[in-house]
Amino acid sequence: MSQAINVLTLRYLNPRRAAVFLPEIHTWTWRGFCLATLLVLLSPLGFAEESVKKPAPTGRVTVEISGIKGEQLMNVQGYLEIRQFNGKAAPSMARLRYLHRAAPEQIQRALQPFAYYKAQVKSELTQTPSGWLARYDITRGPAIKIRKLDLRVTGGGEQDPEFQKALAETPLKVGKRLDQSAYEKLKKRFQALASERGYFDAKLEQHEVRIHLPSDSATIALHLETGERYKLGEVHFNEDKPWISPALLQRYNEIKPEQPYEAADLQQLQGDLSNSDYYKQVEINADPKAARDRVIPVEVKLSPRNPRKYIIGVGYGTDTGARVKAGISGRRINNRGHHYTTELLVSQIKYGIAGEYIIPAGDPRTDAYGLRASYEDEHSDSRNYQAYNIGGYFKYRDDLWIKTYALDYRVERFELTDESPTSTLLIPSVDWTRTFPAELEKRVHPKKGAWLQLRLRGGHDAFLSDTTFLQPLASAKWIRGFDNHSRIIGRLAIGTTYVDDFSQLPTSLRYFTGGDRTVRGYEYAVIAPRDNQNEVVGGKNLNEASVEYEYPIK
Repeated sequence: MSQAINVLTLRYLNPRRAAVFLPEIHTWTWRGFCLATLLVLLSPLGFAEESVKKPAPTGRVTVEISGIKGEQLMNVQGYLEIRQFNGKAAPSMARLRYLHRAAPEQIQRALQPFAYYKAQVKSELTQTPSGWLARYDITRGPAIKIRKLDLRVTGGGEQDPEFQKALAETPLKVGKRLDQSAYEKLKKRFQALASERGYFDAKLEQHEVRIHLPSDSATIALHLETGERYKLGEVHFNEDKPWISPALLQRYNEIKPEQPYEAADLQQLQGDLSNSDYYKQVEINADPKAARDRVIPVEVKLSPRNPRKYIIGVGYGTDTGARVKAGISGRRINNRGHHYTTELLVSQIKYGIAGEYIIPAGDPRTDAYGLRASYEDEHSDSRNYQAYNIGGYFKYRDDLWIKTYALDYRVERFELTDESPTSTLLIPSVDWTRTFPAELEKRVHPKKGAWLQLRLRGGHDAFLSDTTFLQPLASAKWIRGFDNHSRIIGRLAIGTTYVDDFSQLPTSLRYFTGGDRTVRGYEYAVIAPRDNQNEVVGGKNLNEASVEYEYPIK
């Protein structure tokens, strides 16, 4: 007599796939029960076999994207997670398929900033002899166009030319493709201008982009209420210890009391004081929270540098050979900002010593009076002379030109083929220099710029000079850099000399060229007229031009 028993059994499925067991309730006989029991006892063997993880797919992953290019392609590549394995070993099969399934949505999100909200992606993942190929063919669909544009600046900044310029320059226009990056840039520019130009109560009253997908259109609203513009108050200087007189410090300051706030004016003041070489640290505090009636007090905290700076250097140049330089700069002699420099230079062909005493003039950033003295002795293959020089100068900025007017008294003994005359000259000179940009000379390795110098000097035998001469010179330098850090450098110099007695013109005032600083590929100062014994003696005229390509070797 058979007895029915309710049994929970496990059904084993396709052994080529992962082990799967499904519960079922059946009414079986004793014979069925015994068979079921046998299957249960044997099933762990099958389960254990199927539980072994399938090995990761072999080979490398290649990701191909078609249908887009430029910035859109770059943005998609940045969004696409599967691309992290491009050209690399494939991950597990489950991971690879997951990334492939997620790719279309990621591509669609990546195209939305470019106004494509209906992009269609045809995706395909296939196995190749070398690994796996993931392909994505993109159809961007219609672009969202700007249907309505409401950009507005109200308050004190409504007529501010910088805000007007920002509005005029934005590429956001009705009928044009929606560019969300341009919208974000304009919003950030509004906020930056408000901070930089003293609208500290500014707020964005409305900032939104609404997209209507059925009509493929968008409306943009960006409203900035600037509030009233703050002003800068009086500038107060606070030194750690008395260093420079208040009168001289105020000559660095171009900020007038209650002028409209502009961050660039504060940055200019900070930069000028830092570049003065008087202070190692310059801190400017202009806190809008301390304002009264929207006038912000300006506090400048100054920490002085060491009174003296010591310079020492060792080097080698193809022009000079081995060389050593040493010097001392006195950054501050008194509270009027007077300072001095001394320098000793010794090389295989030349040695000299020079000193200069500098007095700040009207604008201490660029204007100065100076007294100078020097001795130099050169013995090269082309030039042999010993010279003493003492003089003074006045230097100032006139718009974009740095103009220097000088008067020097020079005594020079120089060697020619058959004689060693000594010449005494009182030399007035005018030197105008201009750089593009203005701070070009402060850059260590400029990539772009130009330099122009106009110089005129002379002497007259009626005024403490052994001969009468006039020497105009124009020189220029042009630099153009490239992305690989290489540069093209062009040089041009044209000069002449009008002189009564050329034999009385010292060697240092004659024209020579050749060497690292003029025409590369020639030895130092060997390009010049020669005498009857083929000795280089220097020339009355100069026509010099060179172009060189400079490439750094890493």
